[in-house]
Amino acid sequence: AIAAACRPEPKSALHAAAMAKTVLALALGSAAAFSPNAAPRATTIVRSDPNIKTDVGSGWKPESGGFSSTDTPDFFYDDDDERGDINNKIGFTDGIMGSTGLDKLKEQNTGGNNPGVEGALDVDPDVIGGYTCATAEAAGVKFELTTLAKMGRFDQEVSIDMPAASDIPRLETIQVKPVCMGFEDFYAGWAPETPPGFTVSPIQGRMERRGGEPSVFDIEVASDGQTGEKVGYLCIVLPDDDEQFTIKVTVNCF
Repeated sequence: AIAAACRPEPKSALHAAAMAKTVLALALGSAAAFSPNAAPRATTIVRSDPNIKTDVGSGWKPESGGFSSTDTPDFFYDDDDERGDINNKIGFTDGIMGSTGLDKLKEQNTGGNNPGVEGALDVDPDVIGGYTCATAEAAGVKFELTTLAKMGRFDQEVSIDMPAASDIPRLETIQVKPVCMGFEDFYAGWAPETPPGFTVSPIQGRMERRGGEPSVFDIEVASDGQTGEKVGYLCIVLPDDDEQFTIKVTVNCF
């Protein structure tokens, strides 16, 4: 019997006893939480500071006549500007058109304001419009024989027979076909190797693009009373396209 009393209890029994004590403690704690005899929570009372004033300004009243604005404008009118007089009544349409103003808009609509285009589309029947190019000198054109012309290769050759004693100039018309892709200004003149008595018309203009109508030039030769042959070299220059037509004009005076 003594040996049995001294024998330790099994682990399972000890575990069961510990669980029972835990459950009992939780049950007692939950019951105490809902018990009416539980001690009430402490209440903290905050007292106001007697130096704090909550009614400051409560007796203020606006001046008679309504509120007055305290905003400062971005700019001030000059002393002699009537817009700065606050006693003037402002109409509901004042400033409705911005800086233009209704008075200026009315003036524009009634034709009182000329923006600078009046009469721009008027046509003068005595003036014929057209393209005008600069002079040969202004364009920097020089009438000189090309390298091919100096070698005897010309774009055209014209032969004119006329009496040496004739007082009437001889007129010959030639045509030059356009070869450029676009319209080009041309200038016509005589090379320095040409003797006096040769003239051409026109001396400047605009040539059609390739496939268009050829340009027509009138060559006029005046006799100097001397028999024999004289040669002139007409140069038709297109400076913008770096192109030149050189026509050799041979005059036989008899």
